[in-house]
Amino acid sequence: MEVTGTREPLSPAIEVSLFRVAQESLTNVAKHAEATRVGVTLSYTGTEVLLDVRDDGRGFAEGDGTGFGLTSMRQRIRGVSGHMEVQSAPGEGTSVSARVPAIVPGGTTAENGAGR
Repeated sequence: MEVTGTREPLSPAIEVSLFRVAQESLTNVAKHAEATRVGVTLSYTGTEVLLDVRDDGRGFAEGDGTGFGLTSMRQRIRGVSGHMEVQSAPGEGTSVSARVPAIVPGGTTAENGAGR
């Protein structure tokens, strides 16, 4: 696990969404990937928070990534005005990347400094 940038407290909805996406991504790695390595990076950029979960497992073809878990993760991230991408190919591992606004408790962005 790597954290980059200056950690800011986030709204509970953002924190829970990021936690659940990380949790489901790691569950998928354990269940399906047959990976030897997995990396998790959480990056604070000021206006956004980025979560990346990458593995070196067996990957999957584009049409195979339509399961309930991936759909649920996408919905969760969209629910907090974020965006999620999944990149994978057979034999190439998988990358799940989520980007959400850095909204602090109280509803403003971390860069504005409110809520601190």
